[in-house]
Amino acid sequence: MKVLFKYCFVALAGLVGLSLASCSDDDKDNSAKAVLASVSSLSYEAKDAPARTFRVVSDAQWTVDAPEWITVDPATGSGDITVSVAVKDNYEGDVMQLPRRETIVFHGATHASRCEILVIQEGDPFLTATPIAAAELKSLADDASAVVKNLTVTDHLVDGFMATDGTTNVQVLAAAKPAVGTTVMAYGYKKSDKANMAYVELDHAVEGGTAATLPAAEDITATIDTYNSDNRALVAIDGIYDASGAIIVNGAVAKANVVAAVEGIDMKALSGHKVFVEAYYGGIVNSGINVIVRKVQDKGVNEVVYFFEDFEWLEPWSSQKPAGDTVGDNNSDATAQQLGTNKVDGVSTYQALLDKGYEFPITCHASKSPREPQGQCYLQRNYLKMGLTGYYSGITLPKFEVPEGTNTTISFSWSVQRQGSGKYDNTQLVVVVTDANKSTMFDVPAHDLQDNEAYRWIQTSVDLGDAVTSNSRITIRNCDAQWPVVGDDVPAFRYHIDNIKIAQSK
Repeated sequence: MKVLFKYCFVALAGLVGLSLASCSDDDKDNSAKAVLASVSSLSYEAKDAPARTFRVVSDAQWTVDAPEWITVDPATGSGDITVSVAVKDNYEGDVMQLPRRETIVFHGATHASRCEILVIQEGDPFLTATPIAAAELKSLADDASAVVKNLTVTDHLVDGFMATDGTTNVQVLAAAKPAVGTTVMAYGYKKSDKANMAYVELDHAVEGGTAATLPAAEDITATIDTYNSDNRALVAIDGIYDASGAIIVNGAVAKANVVAAVEGIDMKALSGHKVFVEAYYGGIVNSGINVIVRKVQDKGVNEVVYFFEDFEWLEPWSSQKPAGDTVGDNNSDATAQQLGTNKVDGVSTYQALLDKGYEFPITCHASKSPREPQGQCYLQRNYLKMGLTGYYSGITLPKFEVPEGTNTTISFSWSVQRQGSGKYDNTQLVVVVTDANKSTMFDVPAHDLQDNEAYRWIQTSVDLGDAVTSNSRITIRNCDAQWPVVGDDVPAFRYHIDNIKIAQSK
């Protein structure tokens, strides 16, 4: 867009002489039909800010509108000229006022010939903000200035801290962290995360206020499937910390996704362990709830994990040109880039997966022209979508170490693609373990998604016995009847896959 603007600016500048030369002294309206400026915005400090200059090019006369605190010199002009914009100090006496943000408009003959420049001046965004209790934070609009009083810092996070006023707990994103136990008034901006939970993006904090202690934690192990809160209540959960980064509660559908932990707690080291955690509640998500862990009791190993992949490391690729979330958003039209499309530092998603040791076996219907694997496997956020109509895709895992003679189980999350009619693809998967010249095939239980039902992840587990060794390659793909499909029909047998785990059988 900047390049296009530059060329338009140069082209108009080149036409100025011609346009003015063609106008006669008898022209009644010498107002510009085109006005362009070399900037789109200007920023100033609150006091003693120097004037800013830029070019304005037009094919005839323009005038300018500006608020009283902005001076434009000259206030009218034509052709290719330099314009200066100055601002008054944003103070009343010694008090800095609210930030200023207004537009100056260069007018030509028509509305289409207007040229607008945004002028921003530094100010005190908290000048008129009334201190509020933590419970009132959620009622503010996102990006609104917020001054939250009587917050006692309870825990440090990597990117900020947790605090409480004794009734409501608040997450604060901050580079500088007051010491735990300090009571502050937090000046910042109200934000909301993906789970619609409010937090503060800190500008600065001032010590002082009424000190408070954390409310007692509520054990929600038995009620995790139905638990909900409109603030970051302190909860306790008893379960198994899975390699996917979630706490799994026996008999529950919902899981507790650990999105963060206080400084000093390494949750990754507890993968596969039974745990009892005290955590800040972080809202409802598709798979259950989010939590920020503040205390953890390690109750011992629950399982031995040999391989795990949740594809979260693909975030730089999926966020670069945002990939969609078909399953999480229940949206069959969610964006899904081919694995060869998005690149980070010149490396495609596909190449990054190959570099990790993955392979992508593919096949297609006889009526289709063969594609490369990166052309029929897709990136979601952050998981993979496999295949399209007439094209069938699989994924082969990297090698990993397994003690000789160990019995293993493979588990993963998967879902099937829903068609426009509401009907789900009749995708059937298998797990193939290949070792030297020997291949052993294991059926994956059929999906139970009903037509027109909302998308959901299916958690599946397949016992592989002692078939897996350190030399094995494990592939998940469509069953033989769909590898490829034979006949006149060209069906779609697509699927989504995430959270692949190989663990020692119990």
